[in-house]
Amino acid sequence: MATTVAPDIVQKRLAHSKVVYLDNENVLIDSGPQSEWDELQTFLDAQGSVDTLFLSHAHGDHIGNADLVAETYDCEVLFPENEPFDDVPLSEEDVTRVSNGTELGSDARVIEVPGHTEGICAVHAPERRVLLATDVLDGSDRCGLPAGYLLPPPAIYNWDSDKAATNIADLLDRTFETVVVTHGSNVESEPHLKLDKYLNFPDHYRQELLSK
Repeated sequence: MATTVAPDIVQKRLAHSKVVYLDNENVLIDSGPQSEWDELQTFLDAQGSVDTLFLSHAHGDHIGNADLVAETYDCEVLFPENEPFDDVPLSEEDVTRVSNGTELGSDARVIEVPGHTEGICAVHAPERRVLLATDVLDGSDRCGLPAGYLLPPPAIYNWDSDKAATNIADLLDRTFETVVVTHGSNVESEPHLKLDKYLNFPDHYRQELLSK
């Protein structure tokens, strides 16, 4: 089932993963696991077309259908400049490397946040106040906690867990009111404040104690 998570932003669950489609730009973010190609194609055909495929990082549940999307929709494929290319099912000559700040249309910007992988990127849509976190952040319910909060991915999946936990502080420089995640539940209630409280918990905790 596809879900509209913000104006012109549609999310589709594919097995344990999700992909995001920017309807006003015909941009697909990630391609889901290889086992879900039929489901992905049905979803994309319903959207209309794909002009650009942006792969956030090189894990199999995000790049599994990259070659099929590129071939079927004859689209441009973008890939983070600092992410190893070894497992991507495409020729590197057929891919454009992109850097931090690259625009994906009129209201979407690439944000590099290394940690989960070496060059993983999220996408920020500032006018819509939406952060498409890919695997930079997870919904808290992925780890068995109540939904509605944000955490870095579990350590067992990370290239560098210290960086995965600390580099997300760079996201606080952006404005967002909705965070769309690949794993777990999206966060639509005060995600920026909740992330700030998680990262800067000593200050917030002391303020709460002093206010009592």
